[in-house]
Amino acid sequence: MKKFLFWSFLFGFFLLSGCYHRMEITNPEDYFSPPSPPLAKPIKLGVTSSSITDAHNSRYVYAVVDALQKSGNFERVLYPFSQAVSQGQVDVLVDIAVNPRYDGSEQNFIINWPGFIICAPAIWGYEYTAEIGTLVSITNLKDNTSKQVAIPTHYIFRHADMGRTWTEAGGWLFYSVPAFIGGIVFTGYNNDVTPLFITEVSPNYGAYVSRKIIEGLK
Repeated sequence: MKKFLFWSFLFGFFLLSGCYHRMEITNPEDYFSPPSPPLAKPIKLGVTSSSITDAHNSRYVYAVVDALQKSGNFERVLYPFSQAVSQGQVDVLVDIAVNPRYDGSEQNFIINWPGFIICAPAIWGYEYTAEIGTLVSITNLKDNTSKQVAIPTHYIFRHADMGRTWTEAGGWLFYSVPAFIGGIVFTGYNNDVTPLFITEVSPNYGAYVSRKIIEGLK
C-alpha cells in the first residue's frame, strides 16, 4: 500500500510538472498593424484616461501611449496629461477609455476531462477570450472640435499552469473525479492569467489602437 501511494504521488508530481502551456494568443494576425503613414506635420499630443486608476486597464493605455511615442508622428506625447500643469503645451488631446471583458470556454471541460488522460491542457491549453472595448475621444484644442472613435478588439488565447492542471493528477489518482469537477469549473475564466495576457498582447494591441488613433487625427 505504501509503495502504491509513493508511486502514485510520484507519478502525479511528474504529470503536474509537464502539464504547462505557455501564454499563446491564437489570433494576433486579426489585429496586425503595419507602420502608420506619417502625418503631414508632427503634432503635440496630450493623453488622458480614467483607466489609469485600474492596475490592469492602465497597462492597456500605456501600451497605446508607447506605440504612439514610437510611431514618429508626434513632436511630443504627454501622458498623463494635466490641463493645470501642461496647458498650452499640446495641440490635440486624446482620452482613452478601456473596457475589457474576459471569458472562458465550454471546450475547457473536454480539455480537462477526459483530456487529462493525454495531458491535453499542456498540448492545447485552456481557451479564453478577451473583448477589449476601447473608446477614444479626440479633441483639437485649436478649434475645440472633437470626435469619438470606437476600437473593438477580440482576442482568443490559451494557457495552462499548475493552478488548474493539478486536477489532472487528481484524475489519475481518484478515478477521474477531480478532473471531471475541475472541467466544469474551468469553463469559466481564470483571473490569474490576466497579467500574463496583457504582457503578451500589449505590443499587438498598442500598435493597432495607435494606428486607429493616428487615422482619426487625419
